[in-house]
Amino acid sequence: MSAPSVGAAAKGGGWRAAHEALTRLARSRAALDFEEGEQLRAARLLRVHERLGFGSFVEYIERLFGYSPRLTLEKLRVAEALGGMPALADALRSGRTSWSCLRELTRVATRGTEREWLEAVRGKTMREVEGLVSGHRLGDSPSSAKHAEA
Repeated sequence: MSAPSVGAAAKGGGWRAAHEALTRLARSRAALDFEEGEQLRAARLLRVHERLGFGSFVEYIERLFGYSPRLTLEKLRVAEALGGMPALADALRSGRTSWSCLRELTRVATRGTEREWLEAVRGKTMREVEGLVSGHRLGDSPSSAKHAEA
């Protein structure tokens, strides 16, 4: 059995090349997450699962991607929300932010507050984003007072 392969960037370019490769992959993943959301929305609308003999859309996606029902529904929720928030959608499509970050932002941002939320989370870790979103309701801005029951 051979040893695990080291990325080509790390072999010849050292840590900078490895970092650049990971950065490129993160941006590519974000763009693919955007495309996946768009295709999930289209496939559900077109009822692809019925044409292929699946009992539900969730079953179809579970068998295709291995996603749990909960993840499938969450991916659809985020994709639907991005359909009405062009700044958030562009941030994902361009790789400026991750799907995980937008999953949190779509719980609180609206078309009127999306840019403010994007600015507020710039440079933050997921834990910091979760803390910022926590206590806010849909439509709140990041600077709004937090709600105890939210």
